[in-house]
This record gives sequence, C-alpha cells and structure tokens, in this order.
Amino acid sequence: MRSRVQVHPMPWALSIIVIMISVLPGVAGAQDIPPGPSTSLPVYVGAPAEALSLPPVHVPQNPFLALNPWNSVHNDAWMSDVYDIAGPLGGQPAILASSLDAARRWDTSPAFVCGALTFDSRGRIVTTCGSRSLPGASNPESSLVLIDPLTLEVMAFEHLDLPPNPEAAYGSSYMYLDNRDRAVVTVMDHVLVFEQKGPPRHPRFSKVEDYDLSAYVGTNENIQTVMPDWQGRLWFVVRQSGLVGVLNTDTGAVGSLKLCEDPTYPTACESEQIANSFPIIRIAADVSDAFVVTTRAMYRLRAGRDGVPQVQWRSEYKNIGVTKDGQLSPGSGTSPTLIDGGNYVAITDNDDQMHVVVYRTAVDLGRHEERVVCEVPVFERGAGACEDSLIGAGRSLIVANQYGYKLIGDTLRSTPTEPGIARVDIDEQGKHCRLAWTNDDVAAPQAGPKMSTESGLAYFVTRKYDQTVQGYEPYGLDVYYWTAVDFRTGEVVWEQQIGTGTAFDTYVPGPAIGPTGALYVGVNGGLIVMWDRD
Repeated sequence: MRSRVQVHPMPWALSIIVIMISVLPGVAGAQDIPPGPSTSLPVYVGAPAEALSLPPVHVPQNPFLALNPWNSVHNDAWMSDVYDIAGPLGGQPAILASSLDAARRWDTSPAFVCGALTFDSRGRIVTTCGSRSLPGASNPESSLVLIDPLTLEVMAFEHLDLPPNPEAAYGSSYMYLDNRDRAVVTVMDHVLVFEQKGPPRHPRFSKVEDYDLSAYVGTNENIQTVMPDWQGRLWFVVRQSGLVGVLNTDTGAVGSLKLCEDPTYPTACESEQIANSFPIIRIAADVSDAFVVTTRAMYRLRAGRDGVPQVQWRSEYKNIGVTKDGQLSPGSGTSPTLIDGGNYVAITDNDDQMHVVVYRTAVDLGRHEERVVCEVPVFERGAGACEDSLIGAGRSLIVANQYGYKLIGDTLRSTPTEPGIARVDIDEQGKHCRLAWTNDDVAAPQAGPKMSTESGLAYFVTRKYDQTVQGYEPYGLDVYYWTAVDFRTGEVVWEQQIGTGTAFDTYVPGPAIGPTGALYVGVNGGLIVMWDRD
C-alpha cells in the first residue's frame, strides 16, 4: 500500500548549537579541507543583523516529500529557496569544513561538491556529492552521502556509477528526500530509491527501488530531474529530447510527451532541452500540474488520471540561443519558481540583457490579461546570466548574476563573474513589476542564493580577489565569503570569510539553512557549515 503523509517531528532546538561548538575540538571521522593561502582581506565585515522578520511563504507541503523546506535543492515543491526559520544573524560566526574523504571513490577526484542538501527526520544531511569531469580526468564521481550536521562526519555513503557525461552528474545532483526519509536519485536512465537501514549511529544505504526508464531516454541521454506529484507519481524530464514523463510507481505505467511533438506546438518539431528542475502543484485529488522551462519556452503541463502530460499553455521567452559563460545550456538557467499562492511563476530568460520574466499561471486568462505579466531587465547588456533558481517570497523575486564563470584549462581555477544581485516585485494588482533594488557590488559566482523570512536576510556565497598575493595572476587570490543581504534594501549587512583558493570555489550547488539555523554549502573541497556563536 502506498504510504501517505508522515509528519516527522524534528527533535532539534537552537540550543543544540551549543553542543555543536563543544564537540568541534574532537571531531571523529571528519577531515578538514586544507586551508588556502593567507590573505590580507578581512575575515569579517559589517555587524550582526537585527532580525526583521517577513511574512512566511507557507509553501504547501507535498505529501510525498520530506518536510518543507528540507526536501530538495530548492527547498520545496514550489522551488521557493526560502526558509520560514531563522538563519544566522552574523554574531561571532563559527566555521567548520570537512573534505568528506570517507565518501570519496577516487583520491584523484578534482572536486567533491555536494549539490542538494536535504535533511531527514533526525536532522541529518542526505545529499549527493561528486565532481564534474575535467579534460583528461576520470569519469564524474557521484556518491549518495549521509552526514552528521554537527560534526560533518560521514555516517554512510553509496557510490553511484556515472558515465563520462557531465550532464549525468548534474542530473544526479537533483536528488530529493521523500516522506519516508528515502533518497530518490537519477542515474542516467534509471531512478533509484535508497532507504536508511541499521541503527541510527551506524546506518547504511540500501537500494529498495530501481525504475528503469531507458525506453524513454535515448543513447548518451540522461534524466535531468525527477519530482513527485501530489498523487505520488514520479514526474521526470529528459534533458536533450525535451521529453516529460509521469511514472505510476504502483503499476509501472508511464505517460510521456515529447514537447515538440505536442499537437499545439507552433512549428516543425525542434528539440528543446530541459536543463532544470520544475515545481508541481495539486489541482484535484487525481490531477497535478508541473511548470517546465525548456531552452525555448515556459510550459504548464497537466497529468490527469492516466498520467499522460498535456500542455495547458506554452509561452516562448527571449533567447539569443547561446550558452553564456556561467550557464549550462543555451536557454534559461532557472528552475521555475511559483509565488503568491501559485498565481505566478517566474524564470530568467536568455536575452542579451537578461530579464526576470513573470507569468500568470492560470490556464484561462481573464479579460485584458496576458500570459506574461512583465519582463524586467536586470544587470548590464551582454553581461548577465543565471544558472540558479530565483528566490521567491510573497510577490518578490531575488536574482543573482553569474555571468562570466568558466573553468581555466585543466585546473579548478575559474574566471571572475560579473557582480550583481537584484530584487523584482509584482504590484498588488498583478499588472506590472518593478525593480525594487539592485546591488552592483556583490559578486556571487555559482552557488544559489537562499533566504530566511525570520531573519529578513538573503544569503549568498560571494567571491573577492586579493591582488597582493603572488602567483595568482591575473585576477588575484580568490577569497570566499558568506554574505548576508537585507531583503528590504539590498544592502550588505555582514560578510564572513569561509576560505581561500580553489578548494572553496563551487559550481551550482544548493546551499541550505539546516534545522538549527546553521548555513551549509558544498564547495570543491567538501562541505562547509557556519553558525552564530552569539
């Protein structure tokens, strides 16, 4: 019988951070990330924030996901990237870093970045970590890992087999945690389900399901991501072909649609890549809708009782048709974000000057309404790109610029990104949008932003350069910070240095605020946590 909602109590309290501090000197099983070169840049900038709470986002709880906001890379079924709990205020921050060596398959792996940081019912981190292939390197590495959130000790791991296809590594990072603490992971053309077995202090992963979807995935193709709907079916998308499928896990039946073969498609069939995840909403007891963005258009799709996806509406966005530096596909780099009770869905486009694009989600539009509410230009023309989901809270959206990021040769060094973060608001009538603020100083290379409604802060992993250190020409030594930005004004409140050099660089992970209010992020060298001592 299919399991219904299980509400997991979180046996955590913020007082556990005191325990966190006391155990650090004698951490067992966690190995520090080797520190980078010394820098003359400050360790801490600014001052602790005063919490100025915002209205909670109240994203509906999908009954087949672990509790919001800890079930997936973008927190919940609406891809909000928002936490209705307090994050750090910047009071004497403490940093702990672990290389997670115990979970690595190869000592020669160029990196071991943890993508989707989810938290189970015991507050432990469940994630996939790995490396993208560099020229001349071995296959991408990927492991499913269970991590102690206090010590960053590896408690259990399971190696995942990936071919020499970097897109497969990106797909496996879109894992999610279901309502039974099971990790659901895509590996090429299979969806794997792992549960935790054994006593809490000595757990292990056990594969309990293996859904073979090779009939829907072409050669050298991969499933990009998978998400459950409100009926417990698994929606999946295939990256290159633009196929959307819905798997009934009870019967094994699959309903599928290649988007360009839909009867309403406006031209001859042209492949549209799907390079991101997608939100899902409940429509009725046996009906769910998904919002999928391709490299050409934004879609609303509906799966009824038979599970076959049907296009409800389609809207093309502006696209210059190139993969900009800092992006992974020639189109929108954002997983769509649902906001304002599901009335709107938002992405960024791929125009020469990038826009935040907001759509009305309704299938049937009202009189004088158009599908697109607004297209708000952000950042400089020819210097804007986004490869992370937008923060969505109320009628506000926050976007970070990642234009310019690319690897240098066979190294893990990367080029600078253009600075810029911005907030876009939809007006009360839902007719127009405005640019609420822009901060042109913050450079947030490749880690998605997160926000706490309790603290009123948005958190970014940012990068500066120390030009005084020799051997790091032409840009200087890269120095990484956690940067807290005031949601209301866009001003930087405080910055806490987390490390220097390539081990502390990172590429498209999803940071997280854990149940204790600590901040986590995966970097090339492993995993970092930061929390307030005050």
